[in-house]
Amino acid sequence: MEIRHEPNIVRQPDTVRNAILVGGMIAASGLLGIALTAGASDHSAQILFVAATGLGLILGVSVLAFDLSLISLVRAAFVASFFIKIDMNLFKIDEMEDPSGLNLSATLLLAIILLAYDKLNNHDEGSVFPSILWLILTALFCTAAASVVLAGAQTLGLFSLFSLAASILVAYTTASHFGRHDRIKTLILWLAIGICFTGLVGLSQFILEWPLAMPFFGTGTEEELLGTQSQSLGRVQAFLRTPTEMAWVISTLVPLVIAPFVFRVKTLSSSHKNFLTVAGLLGCVAIVLSLARGSWIGIVTSVLLLVVFAWFRLPRAEKKSFLLSGVGVAVLLIAVMVPFSERIYDRLTGDDQGAAAIRLPLMQNALLMIEDNAVAGVGLNGYRSTMTKYDETGVFVSTIFPNPVHNVFAHITAEVGIVGGVLFSLLLIYGIAKGISNSRSPDRLIAALSVGVAIGLVAFVISAVKEPGSLGSGRPPIRTCFLLIGAVMAVSRIRNYQDLVRRDRS
Repeated sequence: MEIRHEPNIVRQPDTVRNAILVGGMIAASGLLGIALTAGASDHSAQILFVAATGLGLILGVSVLAFDLSLISLVRAAFVASFFIKIDMNLFKIDEMEDPSGLNLSATLLLAIILLAYDKLNNHDEGSVFPSILWLILTALFCTAAASVVLAGAQTLGLFSLFSLAASILVAYTTASHFGRHDRIKTLILWLAIGICFTGLVGLSQFILEWPLAMPFFGTGTEEELLGTQSQSLGRVQAFLRTPTEMAWVISTLVPLVIAPFVFRVKTLSSSHKNFLTVAGLLGCVAIVLSLARGSWIGIVTSVLLLVVFAWFRLPRAEKKSFLLSGVGVAVLLIAVMVPFSERIYDRLTGDDQGAAAIRLPLMQNALLMIEDNAVAGVGLNGYRSTMTKYDETGVFVSTIFPNPVHNVFAHITAEVGIVGGVLFSLLLIYGIAKGISNSRSPDRLIAALSVGVAIGLVAFVISAVKEPGSLGSGRPPIRTCFLLIGAVMAVSRIRNYQDLVRRDRS
């Protein structure tokens, strides 16, 4: 497999200019969204047109100001799209479902542009996905398609099938486009900038109660916020739909971003590693302010796992300074958390308004659905419309709490059958195993990112066992899961290329 580097036709921006660029783009787009939402909240099509025009102007000015190639801006916008949700549902059917129509998102559009760029410039030589991953993804898609057909080809199911195809495309594009040493570092930097942005927005929502009430840009609808107790408990969601989803996404991405710092990667500058540390701290602040206890467990577990992997990877001479650095970061983290200690204590000891108790009858209802529809499920995106039929919980949980089971694996299995549930689990297991396998790379950056993405998937699973999520969802957590699957394959491609070069030299 030959992977060629791009010629340096334009002067590449440094870390600070990258940070200014991406942060400025997101901030300008957010401010534009506030003005548009205030002035035209009932005209989403007009908002989308004006927002796209405004974003185009921002990109044009950035090209001239920073002497950047257009593809660099597309990469930045692609990563930014995971932190501020700009999409549109055409032929909308049911506002409560996800997707509620044919979902067209900025993430999908930008992924197509990046993929087309790779194809046109012959930058995707070699296999992007290994055969076993193609087999899992193809079988998963076919299983989901069969569930839609056998359930009566519901329109919402077809829309969800399109959304699943878009998620697979996101994973493929990430693996194809960022499967190079220089680009993977760029990906991590931009993810760190997105995490910083989310943390700062969360702080602003907590302190200033701004920005809020912009569902078109991802702050969540009023019904979604009520469903997550955000109004009664003062939870923040940034631009990632709901507080729980925001914490789920950030706890999944933080391990990948801080891995180079934890593994003491020497090929990164000190300023670069310090920035990744700041991103990790702001990410932790965002997770705390979400009051999502599952994500609290996820981030604590993932950081501990990172430390353990790094300890065994580092040479003996570096372990003493590693311990000192670890103590310093722990002290800094505690200092950052002190202002929020009362909220943490109240969330751990206070009344959760039945949020935990409701999960048992939800699971009972899901198990009955799975038992009666073990082969094909009730159809992709068909859970909510059929759950009342199987409700034998005694408390009629599907009526008093009309939401899917709060467990991604049960949710997916109920909709697409046991085979589909097993395939989704295999996808996650494969991603984690591939990341751990690549951690043996002699390149410490590749080893760090391999472990980081594997532990990020572990953090995703920890939140997934207590939250809902359909396989055809276009919401941030499921889309981020496929981003990480693509990142695993991107790192794997880099390692394969490095191994090939070493064999040729020997």
